[in-house]
Amino acid sequence: MMVARLMALCLTMLIGLISLAACSSTNSGDVGGTPQGSKSSGGTATVDLSNLGQLLMLSHERGPQDVTYVYTSTVTSPQGTAQGSGKAIFTRSPHRFLLDIQFPTAPSLNRHQIYDYDSKKITSTVNGQPISTTTNIEPYYLLHTPVYQGKEQVNGAEAYHVSGTLGQNKGGIATQLWIRVSDLYVIKTTQHAEASGVSDDLAYTDPVFNTGMTIPAP
Repeated sequence: MMVARLMALCLTMLIGLISLAACSSTNSGDVGGTPQGSKSSGGTATVDLSNLGQLLMLSHERGPQDVTYVYTSTVTSPQGTAQGSGKAIFTRSPHRFLLDIQFPTAPSLNRHQIYDYDSKKITSTVNGQPISTTTNIEPYYLLHTPVYQGKEQVNGAEAYHVSGTLGQNKGGIATQLWIRVSDLYVIKTTQHAEASGVSDDLAYTDPVFNTGMTIPAP
């Protein structure tokens, strides 16, 4: 039962999963918000904080070729709480992500996922069982109703903190982004999702950029 609920939650999370190395030419659309402040300049990046859609698109356009994050997940269900950790890799060309996470106290929750943004194909392995399907995953720069939360320090670097939701057509997944002021790279992300009585709190932290990482086709 726990695995079935987790699978339902995973499918929900996939709709709103961030694409931190997105390279498609998708337009950010009409992205609103209630920012605080006006213009800000940091390092080589100058942004207008009254236009969060522009900030998100600039972050997308200036994104790295690849990035590897420490990926953590806290899954809470009626049966209890399990904590997992692993890695999340995003590449620009080919345009893919790889998620790999292990739960030491609940190995049935271990999962491995690879997604290709061009073919929209994803292969997920949960409890040793691979499942392939097609889905449209919404990238982070399409964040709905973004709100500027202020400028904060993340591991010694100044970052714009922006909150909003992804996957709005599925109820929305609460998403928090920290975008580094100097180069507009996303250096931290958290997400919260709930489905079928299970919640999942995800975090992407401690990024390493442009290491030449590659991801096989799903």
